[in-house]
Order: sequence, then C-alpha cells, then structure tokens
Amino acid sequence: MFLSFIPAWLACCLFFGTSQRQTLLKKRLPVISSRLIAVILLSVMLLQLFMHLPTVSALITGFALVCCFLPLITLISAYKKYYLVLASLVVCVLSIAPFVMEGSL
Repeated sequence: MFLSFIPAWLACCLFFGTSQRQTLLKKRLPVISSRLIAVILLSVMLLQLFMHLPTVSALITGFALVCCFLPLITLISAYKKYYLVLASLVVCVLSIAPFVMEGSL
C-alpha cells in the first residue's frame, strides 16, 4: 500500500509542472504528454491500492493522496528546488522503508 505513494507523488509533480504559475522550472512541461503520464501513474497508484484495500477504501485513499500531495508540492516548490527534491526523496524512502524492514521487497 505504501508503494502507491510514489506514483501519486510523481503524478502530482507532473500536474504541477504543467501549470503556468509554477516557478520551479524555466519552461512548463508539455501539457498533453505530462497529463497522459500522470493519468497512467494515477492508474498504477489505484491498482496498487486495489490490491490491498476494498474498492471504496482504495478510491477514497487515492483521492486523499492526490488532495494532500498537490498542495504540498505547491507549498514546497515556493521555496527552493532543493526542498522539492528532498521531499521527493523522503516520500520515496518512507514508502519503501516498511518493505525493507520486513524483508519482503
């Protein structure tokens, strides 16, 4: 279930990168291809959630992840690019850590 955080985070980063108001990148990302990749990533997230949770719970969890990650990325990117990279690293490490500790990865 925790591995679903990674594609959700990346999809939200792609959604943020297509915005006209983002100041993180010099030029915004191409809208169509970025949104297509983001939708694929969100589908991967939902598939991972469906494997561990009932349907309604998986949909609510997926919606909550996106609703939490989008404002978080917006707030973090307002400071420095370094903080967004650090936050991405923290999300990835915390998502993988339970599997490493358990030894099932």
